[in-house]
Amino acid sequence: MNVFRRKLFIYPEIQTPLLKQVMGALFLLSILQILGVSLSMVWLRYQTQMAVELVVDYRLLQPWKNLLYMSIVIPIIVNFVIGLYLLLFISNRFAGPLFRLERELDKYIENGGKLHVSFRQDDNLKGLAEKVNIAFERKLSDAQKNPSQH
Repeated sequence: MNVFRRKLFIYPEIQTPLLKQVMGALFLLSILQILGVSLSMVWLRYQTQMAVELVVDYRLLQPWKNLLYMSIVIPIIVNFVIGLYLLLFISNRFAGPLFRLERELDKYIENGGKLHVSFRQDDNLKGLAEKVNIAFERKLSDAQKNPSQH
C-alpha cells in the first residue's frame, strides 16, 4: 500500500466537520501546553518567593533562550501536522468507501446494468458493500422471477 499516492481529502461532507473538530481540539491542547509552561513559571516564582530572574541566571540561559521558546513552538507545529495527517488518513478509510459507493450508485442510475460495489482491502465498511451487493442481487433475482410485478 502506497500511503503517499492516495488522495486523502476525498469526501468533504464527512471529512470537513471531522477536520474542524480535531483541529480545534489540537488548538486547545496547544493553548493548554502554553498555559502549563506559563503556570509553571508562575509557580516557580511563588515557590521561591523571588523573581524568576534571580533563580535562573539569564546570562547563562541567554544562548539557550531561543531553544526554550522553540521547545514550546515546535511541538505545537508537530502536533498539528501529525494530527492533520492522521485525521485525513483515518477519515479516508470511511470517506473513500462512501465515495466509491456513491460513484457506483451514480453509474447505475445513469447507465443501468449491474451494480457491484467493492472497496479496497484496507478500507472500512466492507460489510456495507457486501450488503448492497446482496440486496441488489436479491432484487435482480426477484425481478427475473416475477417480471409482471416490476
